Amino acid sequence: MNKFIVDEDLQVILQNEEEGATTPIKGGITAQDFEVISTYTKGWLTFAYLRDCQGIWWFNARKNKASLFSRDTEAFRVIDEDYCCDSQYVYLEDQAVPDSDPNSFRLLPDTPYFAQDQRYLYVKSSTHFHLFEDIDTNAVIAHHDYCTDKDHLFHMSSSLRYANGEKDEVRAWLQEHHPDVPGWWHAHYAHSAEGATQLRGNWVETASSIFYRTEWGGTYRREAKAVFNLVRGADRSTFEALDEQFARDQQRVYFQWRTVKGADPDTFQPLGGPFGRDGNHVYYNGYRVGEADARQFEVFAGTEHLGLSKDQHHVYRAEVVRTSQPFGHPDDVLQIIKGADAATFELITPSGSWAVDADRVYLWGKPNKHIDQASFTHLFDADPQSWAMDQNGLYNANGKRTIKGVNGSTFVMLNPYWGKDEHVVFSFVTGSVYKSGDAATFQVTDDIGGAEDALFRYTVEGGTVRKKKR
Repeated sequence: MNKFIVDEDLQVILQNEEEGATTPIKGGITAQDFEVISTYTKGWLTFAYLRDCQGIWWFNARKNKASLFSRDTEAFRVIDEDYCCDSQYVYLEDQAVPDSDPNSFRLLPDTPYFAQDQRYLYVKSSTHFHLFEDIDTNAVIAHHDYCTDKDHLFHMSSSLRYANGEKDEVRAWLQEHHPDVPGWWHAHYAHSAEGATQLRGNWVETASSIFYRTEWGGTYRREAKAVFNLVRGADRSTFEALDEQFARDQQRVYFQWRTVKGADPDTFQPLGGPFGRDGNHVYYNGYRVGEADARQFEVFAGTEHLGLSKDQHHVYRAEVVRTSQPFGHPDDVLQIIKGADAATFELITPSGSWAVDADRVYLWGKPNKHIDQASFTHLFDADPQSWAMDQNGLYNANGKRTIKGVNGSTFVMLNPYWGKDEHVVFSFVTGSVYKSGDAATFQVTDDIGGAEDALFRYTVEGGTVRKKKR
């Protein structure tokens, strides 16, 4: 058991009562008016909220250091082992949550994962924390790892995601425990999609509402279920579907069923896939790309799912990162590819599997420092395989593989079935080196996979290489 004490030298120390060992606390906390507010343990480590004459401190046992984060000693209170607040902020340990509202903050019942205030849903697991704004905080209900408002269901896994296709998982529980809340689980829900008709593509409407249609749960044995996601706040009288993913009304722009915050509906135009722009900004997956120049911005067609794009100064790709700092929820957000040269960046393959600029080779939009740009050569694509080589080796973009045992400096592609270097024969069909093949005498005999060497004849049948002795 560890406890905090003030020693005879008026230092705050952490004492292990069983072993008698003491450790001075780093960070600058003093003995004057020292008090332990609350402690909790994780394994053998003791974390704590502490107080001295300067204010409130958080003790991080991993660093053996206390950090001063609030001087509001009168209003400060601990909510649980992760959350606390003063009169201005809610804190995650010692980190203030921007624009949080301590007066309305509460832990949601029936779940270890969710809390809320009037602005945010707070999402916390054992390893992750983020805020979520795209929810009606006036109507939040949680049940274990599910969370819902009146219109949309969400599920907590590694992060929070929309789960409208899983509403049957919690429908009965909501009907039993929240019969008076007029949400989607009631037969007379105000935004029922029953009788919806198509506007364009996945955009559908009823007499009162707009929806974006998706599919959920399809497998080779089971047909996918249609899911109607409410476009919350959409004005039917001015609503216009712009393409398969973007729409607008007089007040807002929508990406699928989410509002694109800050986008100007008067000047907004789709750019293909999840890309769009208005008169001032670029948007990807419904999120503003703050650094992008809307006037010079261009998308590499066919790679929209990768986010490959550029303007005059930067090259971009999509990455799963926080949608805002420091606590935004994770999603696909367009990010600058650091070090990429926009002037010389070009796709080598239409899929985006390979690209180059003046200095580097890019694999699915990520720079690959192991591939030599000067000697890089794209060989061919045979979906899903995408083959390339340099002076060092042979590469397949499918699985990001480097083929072991192939010498790039002497490798020659013979046709889309076969290649060889000075020592080994390689099959593009199987992605394997044939050590029994005789590279010195190996040659192709037709354009459908036939080949021979001094000992064997080779054929390709249904994706399999077969060999027979000569």
